Amino acid sequence: MKEHGYDYLESEDSYEMAMEWIARADFEKAEAFLNKSIRLNPHFIYAYITLAELHARRRRFSDAIGVLRRASREDPSFHRLHYLIARYAYKMNNVSLARRHIREARESAPDEELYRRAAKVVG
Repeated sequence: MKEHGYDYLESEDSYEMAMEWIARADFEKAEAFLNKSIRLNPHFIYAYITLAELHARRRRFSDAIGVLRRASREDPSFHRLHYLIARYAYKMNNVSLARRHIREARESAPDEELYRRAAKVVG
């Protein structure tokens, strides 16, 4: 189904193929299908999150953060993206970036217990 120039069905199919390749530990093919899924539907936030997780598994935290920043431009209200950016920033020892994004996550969802706990970790 195409709507506003995006192909949602093909995007979902590409996402499902990526998940299959992840299960088979073929991360290069998974990455290609996730990028295709995002290209077909730039609003598919979970494709960005999965791609970021894939980068993080491969210890490419900077790439993961870049993907999540792109997702955040598509949906600035999705506060979980700030938490994930903070998580990967912390893993690459960028504490100031981690603090900034935990603060943004907490401002967006002040009742979220996970963000309160994360704020204690990053200081």
